[in-house]
Amino acid sequence: MTIPKIIKIILYSLLLPVLSYSQKKQVTIRIAQDESVLLHSYETNLVLKKKSFKIQVLLGNTSGLYVFAAFSDSICCRVTELDTIAGFGSLPDRAMKEAHYNKEKELLVNDDNSCSYWFYDNQVNDHMFNKKIIFLDSGRVVGTKTVKQLLYVPAQREIKLKDVTVPLYLLFVAVSEFDSAGKPFKELVRRKVKIEWTNDD
Repeated sequence: MTIPKIIKIILYSLLLPVLSYSQKKQVTIRIAQDESVLLHSYETNLVLKKKSFKIQVLLGNTSGLYVFAAFSDSICCRVTELDTIAGFGSLPDRAMKEAHYNKEKELLVNDDNSCSYWFYDNQVNDHMFNKKIIFLDSGRVVGTKTVKQLLYVPAQREIKLKDVTVPLYLLFVAVSEFDSAGKPFKELVRRKVKIEWTNDD
């Protein structure tokens, strides 16, 4: 074997982990108020003050995240870690329209099976997060969704966080694979959160 071939093999073996990592799909979610909480397990219970908070999402080689929000442990948020999400393949058809760049600083809440789709499109710099996106290495971006109020979709009513009296249930779902028709086929990440509120300053 010649020296150039040996060098190529060594370089390839060194670069392979980097190349594999750069293509790896990844979604990480944090909820931040006075402190930042990483949603590292399926189910998380939080107590937040009735003031603005942030949902921070890291997207690595995946375009977006489906977000269900409800005032009750409804159908969308009642699933366990191992349950199949009913109508998983139709998630794109159930996504509600919301303002780009999170202009209203609000979270859409609906007690049925509708969801939001938070995405980042690097082709046109279009997204559903706050205006500023943080760019990391290997195709990863971090988007932040500041929440100052809730929009209860069935009544088209804005609710300030200081006026919320019931828990808020969230379900985050990211897709890792799509079928030949472009419909979601396999999950990448699923995280469930129950937020209760305190009047403490």
